[in-house]
Amino acid sequence: MAITPFYSRRQTLEMLAALPMLSSCGSEAEPAIGAMPVSSGTPDSTGLPTATPISGRPRYHIAAPAGGWINDPQRPVRMGDRWTIWALFNPTYPTDGTEWRRWTSTDLVTWQDQGISIPRRTTSFGDIWTGSAVVDVTNTAGFGPGALIALVTMPADNAAGQNQSCALWYSLDEGASFTFHDIVLPNFPGNRQFRDPTVFWHETSGNWIMTLSEEGKIGIYTSPDLKHWTYSSGFLSTVVGGVMECSHLFKLHLYNPDGTTSADKWVLLVGGDGTASGFTGGTWYWVGEFDGTTFTASTPDGQWLDGGADFYAAVIWNDPQAADPIACAYSMGWMNNWAYANQLPATHDYRGQLSLVRELRLRLINNVPRLFSTPLPAQNAIFARTIHGTDQTIAEGNNYVWPADTGLVAGRIDLTLTRIGSTWPPGVWLSVRGGGGYFTQIGLELRDNKAFIKRDTSGPGAPDSDAWRQNRSLPCDFSDGIAKISLFIDAGSVELFVNEGAATLSELINARIADTSLNLSTAGGSVRVSNVLLLNFD
Repeated sequence: MAITPFYSRRQTLEMLAALPMLSSCGSEAEPAIGAMPVSSGTPDSTGLPTATPISGRPRYHIAAPAGGWINDPQRPVRMGDRWTIWALFNPTYPTDGTEWRRWTSTDLVTWQDQGISIPRRTTSFGDIWTGSAVVDVTNTAGFGPGALIALVTMPADNAAGQNQSCALWYSLDEGASFTFHDIVLPNFPGNRQFRDPTVFWHETSGNWIMTLSEEGKIGIYTSPDLKHWTYSSGFLSTVVGGVMECSHLFKLHLYNPDGTTSADKWVLLVGGDGTASGFTGGTWYWVGEFDGTTFTASTPDGQWLDGGADFYAAVIWNDPQAADPIACAYSMGWMNNWAYANQLPATHDYRGQLSLVRELRLRLINNVPRLFSTPLPAQNAIFARTIHGTDQTIAEGNNYVWPADTGLVAGRIDLTLTRIGSTWPPGVWLSVRGGGGYFTQIGLELRDNKAFIKRDTSGPGAPDSDAWRQNRSLPCDFSDGIAKISLFIDAGSVELFVNEGAATLSELINARIADTSLNLSTAGGSVRVSNVLLLNFD
């Protein structure tokens, strides 16, 4: 079996650069250049797309337009009643490099494509890579009250000895376009890991805080004005590889089992390499304390946020207008994996998509703080048709009988499984996008308290990669006799939420558009199926 070489995110970006040229939570440098015009593509709607059921493009995910490539999302910012998110975009993949493309939304569900905010190769420092934007409400940086400031990685290509340095860009039109200011945190000596700045205002210390990916650690820097940065500390770990990417440090209430809160905690979340624990790339987090300069994890090991193969470079944000902004956070990830990202063809005129927005709450489970991920209630508003299934008992050879006309290319399935007697059957399997011998399987190993996704049979022409073929799983406690499933299916992806977000798995699939059948079965026992709901576009 051929093993596909693994190219890291940094290696891929460098190869590209070298080529020719919403629910409420509350209850050498070149002279500065002018604002960049919108370029490289005509805006179009990607929230409720005009895609037909047979187009093969995602129906309700942000996806690269017109055969282009996207990868890392850039943390959304709220201005007034509108959210803005950017993603790294390359319209001429695999040549020429990345730029920031922009989408906007009023509900974190339906997104409108607004074109390019920062074009590529506009300064001597190279492409625009990953970073984060903040609203400078009190004008600490001097570009005006309410200016949008983006701190981003630029490869620099050894300009004056720099490499992978942090640049400041600013916007006076709510992120539609940006002006380059300067490199504000240079990387000397060159050619070392120094990327993915994420910035937030820390009220207690009265400073801006930056977390930065460095070799073996997350560097923590402070600044009064977003221009002058001081190294404060480093969080060291090799649990998920030598370089932890796309870090986010944020504060949340910790909810007790009875729903009360007794403490607030800080969470450090990173993109990491899970090879040592049988995974590939993924999103990892620690819970702990932050005093304005140093993050201290409560335990050294941490946890996966999503057990699937395709939830990486995740962004985390709060709603500043919520009644209680730290009751929950929101998250969105790049649905892809560097183990096979460069093998995926643009069969349906796109290369790459982002995940759904999820709501995150920090809950104390068996005395361990854990992030629970759930879909937004507003997500259901995009579906045109609702079908209710009947309550049934299924057993080996007696599969669930679905309502007529429930073939599904893009939609949502919810259902509840209830144990009969004192013992679960060994497993229950929900197969979707089936036909011609192909299917994607959602598996619940109920006795072993585990959920998994099997996609090696999802369709023809899959990447030749063990990371694609491997079943991904996460533990999930089914000991109380109840298992709840919410499954979001789109043209090229599945996102699974189990037991109200206790386990989440997100993966790409390569199903044929004509394959739409469903099957729910069990073996070695029986189980009660209830609360069956299917939401569809058509």
